Amino acid sequence: MAVEQHPIAKDLMEAFMQMGRYAMKDGRGKHGYRRSQIMVLYCLKDAESLGGPGLMVSEISRMLNVTSPTVTQLINELEVRGFVERKVDARDRRAVRILLTDKGRALIDRTTEAFLDSFNGLVEHLGEEESKQLAHLLKKASAYLLKSHLQLDQYILTDGDGEV
Repeated sequence: MAVEQHPIAKDLMEAFMQMGRYAMKDGRGKHGYRRSQIMVLYCLKDAESLGGPGLMVSEISRMLNVTSPTVTQLINELEVRGFVERKVDARDRRAVRILLTDKGRALIDRTTEAFLDSFNGLVEHLGEEESKQLAHLLKKASAYLLKSHLQLDQYILTDGDGEV
């Protein structure tokens, strides 16, 4: 069963793919950190800002939608470089929490600043009005795509017949 394509749908798909290629450029930033490593540090920074006791590998795994062994490997790499540390949970000595070090906090602060600088450049390039419009449309598209993927996941789980 072929799906009828709206003429603009292909243009939208290509634009999203092009942005994805740019975001994934060479897998590493100019300072040698992989996007996945930075994402782990952002998760830890967010948890820290909420006053939490750090995160367990399973929590980071859920946040990034990757497997625990993948997160463990990333944590190992970040720990060797001095960006994170492992601490035994004060309430449950079986659990290990991952925390940012001062060096990790400094890296995330520099990364955030560089990221915001690039978006400041985008605002200068597009102008305020188009930037506001783009932000609005991206939020709207993101909400639609999230809803559409959830519906697709449900369809796949039920074999398309509503029955699990």
